[in-house]
Amino acid sequence: MYRLLIIDDEDVIVDGMAVLFQEQTDMELEVCRAYNVLEAIDWLKQTKFDIVLSDIQMPGITGLELQQRIMEIWPRCKVIFLTGYNEFTYIHEAMRNGSFDYILKTETDEVIIGSVKKAIVELEEEMEMHSTLQKTTHLLQRALPYIQKEYLRDILQGESYALDNLRNQFSQLSISLEPSKPVLLVVGRVDEWREGLSTFDRALIMYAAQNISEELLGVSTRVAFTDYERFRMLWFIQPKSDDEDSWDQLHRFVQGTLEQVQQTCKHLLKIKLSLISASQPCEWMELPNRFIHIKRMFGYGLGLGQELLLTDQPYTMDSTDQSRLDSVINPLQTHLWIDLKNDLEAGQREAYMAAFDKITALLAAQDEQTEKARTEWYYTLVAIYLSVLNDSSVLYQAAEQMDLDKLTKMQAHETWSSAFEYLRELAELIFTHRLKGHANSENGIITKIKKYIYEFLDGDLSLTCLSNFVSLNPSYLSRLYKKHTGESLTETIKQARLQKSKELLRNPSIRMTDISECVGFLSERSFYRFFKSITNLTPQEYRELQK
Repeated sequence: MYRLLIIDDEDVIVDGMAVLFQEQTDMELEVCRAYNVLEAIDWLKQTKFDIVLSDIQMPGITGLELQQRIMEIWPRCKVIFLTGYNEFTYIHEAMRNGSFDYILKTETDEVIIGSVKKAIVELEEEMEMHSTLQKTTHLLQRALPYIQKEYLRDILQGESYALDNLRNQFSQLSISLEPSKPVLLVVGRVDEWREGLSTFDRALIMYAAQNISEELLGVSTRVAFTDYERFRMLWFIQPKSDDEDSWDQLHRFVQGTLEQVQQTCKHLLKIKLSLISASQPCEWMELPNRFIHIKRMFGYGLGLGQELLLTDQPYTMDSTDQSRLDSVINPLQTHLWIDLKNDLEAGQREAYMAAFDKITALLAAQDEQTEKARTEWYYTLVAIYLSVLNDSSVLYQAAEQMDLDKLTKMQAHETWSSAFEYLRELAELIFTHRLKGHANSENGIITKIKKYIYEFLDGDLSLTCLSNFVSLNPSYLSRLYKKHTGESLTETIKQARLQKSKELLRNPSIRMTDISECVGFLSERSFYRFFKSITNLTPQEYRELQK
């Protein structure tokens, strides 16, 4: 649906044009009216318009001056001037300023309607052009560094999509690394910031640190960079050459260069960096576990110091199951807990329960390390639940049906399986309550809209007005109404007007003009055409049949 604003200081012209376009059943137009320039500006400030049909000479601000304001607020709006002035100066200036068309008021209705139809066609063509592959590709190039970082983070989290078909994805994202060769991982941490730095300052310093490292390492290596968590960073490094000694040379070069990176960042950026590099390269599929191993070093022993420059110890895993457990369910090393929180808050029951059941199954092993992971995950989930239960209505419902004292006490449950079953039951309760609340909210909006339509049939029932009444986006309201009622708002308004018209027509003492105004038509002619298009009877014929 397109939105049309008609502007003229002569009421009869505005109303006449509004009637003309309201009668056009082959165009989905929402028609709004402004009887002076100031009223038009108020409309334009609060509502997006696709087409403006305006007089060119009006008191206060001319149509040409108004056109400039329109272009500032809604650059894609098509301005059509409808005027009695057939002067080349006006036409030339209007066209030069970007107006879509210039029509004399002496032209026929068909010419005016045709101009608006042409404007709609051009709007649709521009929309298609705007979404062309060329435009998308341009935007993608601007976002590419961010997308590259997100993708590399997903590789480290063991996301299956990220590890599948590496060569194709590296090519699409212009990542210069070789997917068929192993990679050396380096993990970094900012140990200390200068006082008084803003978030922007810190982000800028991180960006500068990335540039310094890539410039120094990139002399002899292929390198890709990403960050993770808060102000921590990673480098993926491969040798540029394929010589047999290239990996030995790479280790020596990386160790020496990391020291230079550390010193340069301290001298130029005034930050202290700790850096830990892998002692040996690993295949891409092994990276998630290797990342966990290196990152853990920051939390123990030497890792608690500052300005570290270390390599990890020889890397081995106790078993395949333990590797899977570490890479999949450690909440501090994956995005899984974020996904769970988002799914619970957004009411995505199936996604949440699938992940929850997967975690429970992985925690079924009976050993000391798994027991520790169970406790860690239980309280991670508790934190997620508490964030949702801050909604008092959910908390009230949960407290009525469950013992919430058990929530923060895993030891209050007889077994670990009963503890996780308790959390599962609480999740089900949250989803049920939120779904019910969502449905009640939507039903309440539909009820308010229907009541408003029946109470104000003689007023403004445009989508813009209705959406403002319930404080929703017009497009969203239109979709929401159709989903719940099975019919469009336009159809509901039409049926309400028809029902009210029939009711009033049964009273022979009410004049046709009054009935027409009462059900929201600007002229009797529009009312007659509306009534007959639905009933195949004129209003008078219908009234005669009721005697």
